[in-house]
Amino acid sequence: MNDRHKLVIWTLILIGALSTAGCGKSEERVHESWVAPPTAEGVDDSTLNSTIKAALLADPDVRHLDVRVEAHNGEVMLSGIVDNQTQMDRVNMLTWMVDGIKKVDNKMSLRNGGSETAAAAD
Repeated sequence: MNDRHKLVIWTLILIGALSTAGCGKSEERVHESWVAPPTAEGVDDSTLNSTIKAALLADPDVRHLDVRVEAHNGEVMLSGIVDNQTQMDRVNMLTWMVDGIKKVDNKMSLRNGGSETAAAAD
């Protein structure tokens, strides 16, 4: 084996050793001044309900609809009857825009009873 091959082998061994040495616990490499960000507190169900209902009432395209809103731990179920798919999409979008929403279960129906009777939005 010539000197060049030995140098390449030793270089690879050194690189492997250095990269393995850096694979310790990640906590060891965190500076002591680092503070974990506070966990976001969830929004309570009554606040979600009232915020969603207020958003729906403020929108001229859907304010006249009778949409039922039920929130539980950030998951919201929408039910009621809408005139068309555009209104259903609008209600769904306005719901998703509220802070604290984790899931929207859209159980709304179209008034005309068309083939699109409900749409799920996860």
